[in-house]
Amino acid sequence: MFKNYFQTKDIRLFYVRTKLEGKPILLLHGGISSWEAFVTIIPELEKYGCIYALDLRGHGNSDKNVEKYSLKDYVTDVVQFIKETISEPPIIFGHSLGGMIGIQIAAYYPELVKGLIIGESPLNLEVLRESSKSLEKWQAFKENFKEHKGELRVGKNKIQQDKKDSALMEFMIKSVLLTDSNVIIAMVDEFEDTFKSYDIHYLLPMIKCPVLILQGNPELKAIIRDEDVETALRLLPHAKHIKLLHAGHTLHIEDKNAVLQAILPFIEKFNGI
Repeated sequence: MFKNYFQTKDIRLFYVRTKLEGKPILLLHGGISSWEAFVTIIPELEKYGCIYALDLRGHGNSDKNVEKYSLKDYVTDVVQFIKETISEPPIIFGHSLGGMIGIQIAAYYPELVKGLIIGESPLNLEVLRESSKSLEKWQAFKENFKEHKGELRVGKNKIQQDKKDSALMEFMIKSVLLTDSNVIIAMVDEFEDTFKSYDIHYLLPMIKCPVLILQGNPELKAIIRDEDVETALRLLPHAKHIKLLHAGHTLHIEDKNAVLQAILPFIEKFNGI
């Protein structure tokens, strides 16, 4: 797998790419994550196109200690990356924050997006606000992790991991330690400024490309609610929707087979286009 850095106007973004064959597919991870969130599905996805997976600013191996972490800043980075690195409009699969970025790019830069897969991205501002508040625990965890030399702690109690969730927990630990603390500050303390450009009632009707909405199971801590899907489909009637019953918010980490079964038919439709 090819690994490199892309230079934007002010920072470097780390990305990986598979073989230069087939239609481009761009993977955008969620907040406090990295391109490695997609390692479970890249081996299968690369059979259907050339995969690009990006570390967003302040995440993973991309530059940190920058002052700008608004949704608009992420969008600007990805737009420049697509224009200068990818040979043709990609299919974008964005998870959570990555899907929000994809929504804005598809709305404002339709010529840059072939198709859009929205994976568990907040479709309601209040849901987004509540999910952003939950990020505070990860900042506290990050501080405790360093203080207790790597032990998993919340307060004074050491966390006992469930074996079933150990892979997800290990990924989250690695991700939060590689995420700039200012990313969390922007999402929690500066919520209004960070997400002021995100209004699905304005954005979704602007999208003309094919769209697939992937919803997790709210009973497993997914953040897309059934009523949010209904609203989104009214605003974007040509979109398709699939609900995954055995996955929560981190779709492809929790149930990669179900995710692949959902997205591959959508991707295959673009063969020959």
